[in-house]
Amino acid sequence: MKALLHHGGPAGHWGNLGLWSSDDRYAPACAALARVVGQAAGLGPGQRVLSVACGAGDELLLWVQAFGVQQALGWDRDAQALQQARQVIAAAGLAGRCSVQAQPPGPADEAFDAVLCVDAAYHLSPRTAWLADAQGRLRPGGRLAFTDLVLDRDASLPLRAAARLCGVPADDLVDVEQRLQQLRTAGFDDVQVQRLDAAVLDGFAAFVRRQSRQLGLQALQPAWWPAAITAALIGPCRAAGLGYALFSARRPPA
Repeated sequence: MKALLHHGGPAGHWGNLGLWSSDDRYAPACAALARVVGQAAGLGPGQRVLSVACGAGDELLLWVQAFGVQQALGWDRDAQALQQARQVIAAAGLAGRCSVQAQPPGPADEAFDAVLCVDAAYHLSPRTAWLADAQGRLRPGGRLAFTDLVLDRDASLPLRAAARLCGVPADDLVDVEQRLQQLRTAGFDDVQVQRLDAAVLDGFAAFVRRQSRQLGLQALQPAWWPAAITAALIGPCRAAGLGYALFSARRPPA
């Protein structure tokens, strides 16, 4: 599916919903989403950061090259994605500053200046446990930044069914205020949120429609079906109260 998403545009190994402006191609939109997550985390030179569910590693390169991050560590359970990430990192000549692994860092490892998750937090369940874990991995004053699905009202049965179809634990779908409170309960302060509903959800759906037309008969391949199904579900789910937001928060200084 990734090859079809990138078809006709700049090369890349990205795999997120993207942050869209009009007729963006897939790779630039994906990079734009990773960039705003990095900005929300306050990334800068000399930092050591952790990317949760890092995929093929493009975001690690972006944070090192665009923000000056000193060390970027990614972890992901997908062995194929990690293999590709290692190849991407080596090809960029950044093996000394970027690395990936199949398990999260151990509790004795050095704390991070930032923990980030680009377009994957809605797969992490229970979310409250992950927020507490992320807080414990940060140095005092470090920041967490992630994007997440949110609800604008009580989730209907069809919306919860659609979530399960897309591999999203429905019990972790909550409204913005509940997510903010979960962050505070986990010990964070300076909790912030930015809504990205149209720029991410509507933008991805519009892109998939455009891409389907460009792919022609290739859009009939089973590999394309997950993207097509996700795009088709976005409109009804948005009407039922589904949204998308960028959250950031700080572990209080010592």
